[in-house]
Amino acid sequence: MGLLVRYAGFRWMWSGQLLSQLGNAVFYVMGLWEIQLKSPFLLSIAGIAMTVPGLMGMVGGVFVDRYDPRRIMLLTDILRGLAVVLGLVALVHPAFLVWVVIVLLGINQLGNAAFSPAETVLLPMIVRDEDLTAANGLYSLTSQLASAVGSAIGGAAVAAIGIRIVFGMDAASFWLSALAILLMMKSVTWKGPASDAPQTNPDNAENASSSSFLSSFREGLAGFRRVPILVRLLPAVILTNFSYAAAFTMMPYWIHHHLHAGVSWYGLVDAAWAGGLVLGGLASGYFGKWPLQRSLVVGGLVLAAFTTGFALAGTPPLAAGLLLMAGLANGVVNAVVFTFLQRIIPSEIRGRVFGLIFALFGIAMPLGSLAAGVFLHVLPLWWAWALSIAAEILLSAQCLRENEAFREMEGAQNPSAMSV
Repeated sequence: MGLLVRYAGFRWMWSGQLLSQLGNAVFYVMGLWEIQLKSPFLLSIAGIAMTVPGLMGMVGGVFVDRYDPRRIMLLTDILRGLAVVLGLVALVHPAFLVWVVIVLLGINQLGNAAFSPAETVLLPMIVRDEDLTAANGLYSLTSQLASAVGSAIGGAAVAAIGIRIVFGMDAASFWLSALAILLMMKSVTWKGPASDAPQTNPDNAENASSSSFLSSFREGLAGFRRVPILVRLLPAVILTNFSYAAAFTMMPYWIHHHLHAGVSWYGLVDAAWAGGLVLGGLASGYFGKWPLQRSLVVGGLVLAAFTTGFALAGTPPLAAGLLLMAGLANGVVNAVVFTFLQRIIPSEIRGRVFGLIFALFGIAMPLGSLAAGVFLHVLPLWWAWALSIAAEILLSAQCLRENEAFREMEGAQNPSAMSV
C-alpha cells in the first residue's frame, strides 16, 4: 500500500478502478442471473456482447498512442455512466430488462477496448520501474477484490434493494471513477507521443500527426512480432480463451442446474474466482522473481489441476474453494506476464501492441460464448471445463518447449534499452 502514498496519480487511478469495478460486479451478477432465468441460450448472446467489443482493442490502442490516454479514460467512463442511465430509463417496460442488460454489457466492453490499453500505458508513466511489478499486482488485486465483493453482494442486492437501484449504483460508480481520473490528470503529465524525441524541424510534428491510421496499425503489428513467442503461443491461448469463455458464460446455469444452488451461491462462487485473482495479485511480487517460463508452466498446470477439481465438485462450498485456488494461479500469471510485456515493448507503440494483444488473445471468446448456448443440450454440461483443462495443459507444455525463446526475451528485459 506504500505505492498509494508515494504516487498521487496511482492513488487516484486506483480509486477510480475500485469504484467502477465494484459497481460493475454487482450489475453483472444481477444481469446474468436474470438472463439465465429467461433463457440459458441468451447467456450466449450476453457473452458475445461482452467479448466482441474487446476485439476493437487494437483500434483503441491506436487512439491511446495518438491521443492523451488520460482523456480517453475520462471520456469512456463518462459515456458508460450515461449509457447506464439511458438503460435505466428504458426499464419503464419490464420486458426490456434482458435486452437492456445485454446492450449495456456490450457498451461497457466497448469502453474497455479503449480504457484497458490506456491504463496499461499510463501505469509505467506513473510509477518507477522498480515498483512496476508491485503496482501491477496491486492494480490487479484491487480490480478482482472489487469484483469479489461486488459479486458476493450482487445476488442479495437484487432482492434487497431492487434492479433499478443496482442500475443507479452502476452509473454512479462510472461517474465517481471519472472524477478520480480527473484528479489523477492533475498529478500525471502526458506530453504526447513524440515528447521523448527532440525535434529540430518544425515540419516533423506535422508529419507525425498526418501519419495514417493504417500505418499506426502496422506499427503495432510489427511491435507484436518483436516478441515472436507470442505469435507461436497464440493458437493455444485462443483455444484456452475459447474454452474458458464457454465455461464461464454458462456459470449461472452450472450453479443453478449442476450444483442446485441459487443466486446467492452464484455470487459467492463468482466472488471466489475473483478472490483468487486478488491473492494471485498479492503473490505476484514473489513469483515475479521467477523466470517467466517457470511462472507460466507452473501457473498453467496449477490452474488446470484446480479447474479439474472444480468441475468434479458436487457442493457449492467445495466448488468455491477450488475456484478460489484456480483464480490464484491465474492472477499470478496475469500480473507477471503484463509486467514483462510492459518492460519489453517500446513505450512509443505500447498502446497499439497491448490493444492488439487484447484483441488477438480474446478473438475466440465470442465463439466460446456462442458455443456454450449452441451445445447446451447437445454435449454434457462439463464439456467446456474439460476443454479448458486440456487447453491449459497444452499451453504449459508448449511453454516448456520454448527454452531458447524465453532466455532471449529475458535477456532483452532491459527497460532503458527497450523504451524510447
